[in-house]
Amino acid sequence: MRLKIPAIYCFVTLITYSLITSGVYAFTIDANQQEQQTSNIEQTESKDTLAEKSPETKDNPAEANQNKTKKIKEDKHDSHQHQVVIKPPVDAFTQQQSDIEHYLAPDKVSPILVGSVKYLITTNKHTTAINKGVMVLIPDWQQSIASPNAVNQLQQNLPAYGWTTITLHPPHQPANYPSRAFTEQERSTENSESLTSYGKKIAKIMQAVLEQAQSYPGVIIVVAEGSHSAVLLDIYQQALVDAPSAMVMLSSYMPTLPESDKLARQLAATDYPIFDLYLKRDHRLVLNNAKLRKDYAKRAMKAYYRQKQLSNQVTGYYPKNSLTKEIIGWLSAIGW
Repeated sequence: MRLKIPAIYCFVTLITYSLITSGVYAFTIDANQQEQQTSNIEQTESKDTLAEKSPETKDNPAEANQNKTKKIKEDKHDSHQHQVVIKPPVDAFTQQQSDIEHYLAPDKVSPILVGSVKYLITTNKHTTAINKGVMVLIPDWQQSIASPNAVNQLQQNLPAYGWTTITLHPPHQPANYPSRAFTEQERSTENSESLTSYGKKIAKIMQAVLEQAQSYPGVIIVVAEGSHSAVLLDIYQQALVDAPSAMVMLSSYMPTLPESDKLARQLAATDYPIFDLYLKRDHRLVLNNAKLRKDYAKRAMKAYYRQKQLSNQVTGYYPKNSLTKEIIGWLSAIGW
């Protein structure tokens, strides 16, 4: 028993000491936490007291609200300042006009105003002693004033044969043509409305171009490419613009069947000479439309109508110099 009593006594003493030490440490931590919380509360109350005593919030609460609103806006601006803003692309017609004014010689490019809209024309004067007349060149939809398909070579070559050329940069294809409506009746109505509106616009532009062409001596011949041939034939048949002395059609077609048939009927009803050219390697619709026009012209026994197919290597591109020679040869055949 004497050996066990000291051991028990030591054990009890150790436990008692541990409990006393833990209680003192816990009390110290609680005291520090309470002191820190009290300090935070005092600091907050001090800030509130200063804010209440501040003349900006006490005397002018509206200004304080404005400052608060301004800070919120600045925070929002900071959160969005790294966002990338993508601007919409420039209109293709406007971009082409900018390119024309930038790259072509300024003495050849001149603007014409139709209402408040600006259109561009280029003029290449004849290089011979006698001017035979003026050829007004109209590129196809979406094409530039220097289209390499056909118009560009005519601008370069025709002045050497005594012809002054005036080339128009025309407006682009109507946005809603051809129509994508569900029923055939809706498509027909929308197509008719789109082409009627576009035809009136072209008529005003052509009137301004003809005023430029009439300042030169000789006859006026219109050379129209693609769908513009059909649009011009329509406005001439409606007498919206004076008909030319003659007309040259290059790869003419319309993308819809009713308009293709209308083009053939109007061509057969004209009383001025027409030279209808197309290519061996051309747009599929061009080849189909060419046969339709020839059939209508035969039935109407149109005397001053000639259609010819030219051989080419690159689809849609007229062979170099051949186009000019064909037009000059046809004009000589009819007496010009």
